[in-house]
Amino acid sequence: MLTSITCLWLDPYQDTPVEILHVILLGFVEYFWRDTISRLNDVQLTSFDVSRLGIPDLAGQTLVQYVGSLTRCDFCTISQPAPFILYDLVPCECYKAFLALSLLVPLVWHIDNTKEHLGIFQAAIDCILNCTACWTPQWFNKPKFHIICHLPHHI
Repeated sequence: MLTSITCLWLDPYQDTPVEILHVILLGFVEYFWRDTISRLNDVQLTSFDVSRLGIPDLAGQTLVQYVGSLTRCDFCTISQPAPFILYDLVPCECYKAFLALSLLVPLVWHIDNTKEHLGIFQAAIDCILNCTACWTPQWFNKPKFHIICHLPHHI
């Protein structure tokens, strides 16, 4: 016999957590990288020394040839030195979007003081969206560009 029934309403917009792996690395970084690859070649990528960044050497040919099969680690590696590698190799709008992305990526995984962090994080999200809009508005038909706006609420 049921004595009380509790109705729990599911709001998919509020109750679905933002999965940062698929939104950031396998979303923004992958989209941007695939577009950038169309502008670069492997010689330009392997000429950059990443030894002081504490990441593996960039295998330029692999990052170009297998762009459709790259993993989370590859995209993490790409997001860190991208602003240094892409400087003067891609259009200014593309470069600024990658610069904003490289500022956003560490903020997602390293949260120290939540209250202070949320303001900085929201500014970084706004910056990446503005830079992306200046580069090309074609990206905004992808849902991940909307989902990222909900990330501060989930933190």
